[in-house]
Amino acid sequence: MQDAAIEMAPGAIEATDPPAASIPVIPILTCIAAGLALAFTPVVVWRMTTGSWVSLQQPETLYYLQIAAQAYYNHLWYISDPAVADGVSFYPWIQFVPFVVLVRSLGLSISSVPLFWSFCAGVGMGAGLYLVFWRALRRAWLAAGLTIVCLSDFGFCGPYVIFSQLKSLASALLIHRHRILLSNPLVQWRVPDPSLDLPWLFLQFVAVSIARERPQRLNLWISGVVFGLSFYVFFFLWTMVAAGLLIAMLLDRAGRKVYRWTLLIGVAIGWPELALSMHLRALATAEGAARLGVFVHTSRIAHLDFPVWSVAIAILIGLWIRRTGRFDLIFPLSLLIAGILLGESRLITGTFFHEDHYAWLWWPIRLILLSIVSAAFAERYIPRRPLYVMAFSAFAILYLASAIYLSMIDVTRTSFSNRQRQDFVRYRTQRMAPGAARLAPRSVIAGAENFGALAVVGEDQRMLAGWSLPLSVAVNDATWESRVALNAFLTGVQHSEFARMTSEDVLEYWFLPIQPQLKAGFKLKFDEATRDPDKFIRAFGVRYVALPSDQPPPAYVASRFRLLQPGPYWQIWQIQ
Repeated sequence: MQDAAIEMAPGAIEATDPPAASIPVIPILTCIAAGLALAFTPVVVWRMTTGSWVSLQQPETLYYLQIAAQAYYNHLWYISDPAVADGVSFYPWIQFVPFVVLVRSLGLSISSVPLFWSFCAGVGMGAGLYLVFWRALRRAWLAAGLTIVCLSDFGFCGPYVIFSQLKSLASALLIHRHRILLSNPLVQWRVPDPSLDLPWLFLQFVAVSIARERPQRLNLWISGVVFGLSFYVFFFLWTMVAAGLLIAMLLDRAGRKVYRWTLLIGVAIGWPELALSMHLRALATAEGAARLGVFVHTSRIAHLDFPVWSVAIAILIGLWIRRTGRFDLIFPLSLLIAGILLGESRLITGTFFHEDHYAWLWWPIRLILLSIVSAAFAERYIPRRPLYVMAFSAFAILYLASAIYLSMIDVTRTSFSNRQRQDFVRYRTQRMAPGAARLAPRSVIAGAENFGALAVVGEDQRMLAGWSLPLSVAVNDATWESRVALNAFLTGVQHSEFARMTSEDVLEYWFLPIQPQLKAGFKLKFDEATRDPDKFIRAFGVRYVALPSDQPPPAYVASRFRLLQPGPYWQIWQIQ
């Protein structure tokens, strides 16, 4: 009955539709060009303002580069924790190692890795999303226009479609023209995730769609292989796809064979990665995993915002699919349902595992489905007149231009971006200058976090403390407290200021049950480091201390270390 409904339904894919081999070339290349323009806008602005082909625009990019640097400098074929030598890391191998291998083989620096991330994101997002719309609508330039609008929208990976874009434009052009803007970047271009995960999600949509339309052995295998490889891309990706396939099996009787074989083949391919993840979890410290928020018990309702409107949208789209017979859209609807359920699973399980990451995947699915439904209504009620075509084309072009403009000023008019670019230029000026004394590789450096974070990437150092330390699952709480305490002592932090700093470090809401003992632990370790700093320096192998050039060195540093480089931006001290 469903197959007949598909043939009779308005807008359904018919047997006379062109095969996948006849994908229109010019529209898909246009979408790839738009994707590359959006992905590389921050890179070009960084080049213009710093003189280097590098972009550290997003707060997490420097941390991800620290992980990639471990493979680049020390062990090419696997990643490890940047805070502990050869320490375990939970991040997916495929997002780092292939890019590091490529950069090394081309003789490029580690800072080139984000460029290749951005290139793959631009091509993957542009082509992948176009294929999704083209499969659903079979109108080449309509699919291209919808792709460009979605990729340009600030709400693509967020709850407020178009509104966020217009609000940011108003803020940039009318309200904050002479002040620094609040940062509001295009989340979908955050590298490496979700910008490298979403293309894989789009590819899964297309693979399942083709297999459902033509359930031949090759198509079933392609769909299963795509799912299996998603295990190696992102935990939140494969779990959402798996849940979506299970839900689709319940909702779509005609496609059960496709969903079943996709699951079986995918699990067979992905189980080694699943086994490796379980092994790495066993190697990690229990306190480190809990501190990172990896499956920890916490409040069921703290910081939860149930997506009532999205649930209502999913129900309405489901009713529309049933009414129109567009059962080819059951799988993306199932992905939307799966993402919402997994994202709100803490209401039932009381377990926190950063499940908010699912929103980066199901929000785009929601917008894609809304766009397809809107296009179907427009097809029915709006005639195909040149005026409407030109209006939509102009809107897509202006929307793309607005996204590029907002990305540009996000680099040049936000406090974080200005600080990040300033730190990068200063580090390059001081440390890459001719005659600058080299830092010994794999050394531990204490002091200024903005210098240390760049030194990890630029000179294969390891930070004693910094914001990457609590993210390390290889470090237990006692080591975390000791390293932070020693770093504070070496930078001249006083006891009262240290108490305030550490209180800010334990504000994450899943720390609530253990906040008192963490604060007490930091205080105890600071007192111990103050009494016997030599003991802690030997334990952690501290070799360098970096201090701002205008800060007088603490008495202990001046007596125990020698000045290796006096500035101009940081003074670097080496242990004697």
